[in-house]
Amino acid sequence: MKTLLVPVDFSTTSDNTIRFAAAWCTQYEYQRVILLKTFYQNVFSDIVVAAEYGAVNQDFMQQHREEAGARLEAMSQTIKAADANISVAISFSELPILRAVVEMIREENPEMVMLGSDHNDTDSLIARNVIPIAKASPIRVMMVPAGFTYEPVKNALVPVNFKTMHELDKLSNLKASPTWAATRLMVLNVDPEEHYAHPDDQFREDEYHLHEYLKNFHHELYYRNDRDIIQSIIAFTASNEVQVIIALPGKRSFLYALTHKSISEAICRSAKVPVIILK
Repeated sequence: MKTLLVPVDFSTTSDNTIRFAAAWCTQYEYQRVILLKTFYQNVFSDIVVAAEYGAVNQDFMQQHREEAGARLEAMSQTIKAADANISVAISFSELPILRAVVEMIREENPEMVMLGSDHNDTDSLIARNVIPIAKASPIRVMMVPAGFTYEPVKNALVPVNFKTMHELDKLSNLKASPTWAATRLMVLNVDPEEHYAHPDDQFREDEYHLHEYLKNFHHELYYRNDRDIIQSIIAFTASNEVQVIIALPGKRSFLYALTHKSISEAICRSAKVPVIILK
């Protein structure tokens, strides 16, 4: 059963992610959604709460769980309103969010994890942990910027590095859904040295192999000569009709740049459209 895992808190960022997830699941034929809420508290939580509000007892925690259950049920109804055939499961965990997500992936085998991303929402547990989750997840992860409204994916931006083109094989899994057949891949190579302006035999061979990897997709190849790769990608997204960025794995890939440079600037602030990180 094609399953989407959505870790949630009760922030506006998370609420927006649920609305996006409902539309995404309908479009891409997901049969099941798991809403994951963690109640993990560190060793100091009870001390702080007790100091400010009085003793924390089992009745208080039970009430907290019941209220959370009601809110999760409302999220569930949002998804079912988009498609009554989607099954929605609600899962609670006492583990820290990262461990809870990894364990849920191991137990339920979802196809993708969807996370709400917002550097301004400090109240969002999920938004604060998008990068650790994205790096730890063994399956693809989709990060949805706060306030972004779902749009049909006509154009998907795929930043590539000619040195790691074999990672394009990861795209083959997208063909599992026929809805991706109508999506055009806008393949972007950021080349500050402008090899594309004076291509040699190696460059032409690389181009040929790229088109071979993507021969089953409707795709077009673009070049930019910016020095800052991440900002080049963001600028391209802003000046073109792009509904999603697909990041490939690999040491020299876009994903590597995101996770080893200014992460908050690259994703949370700069990316105005959802980012799918393939694994």
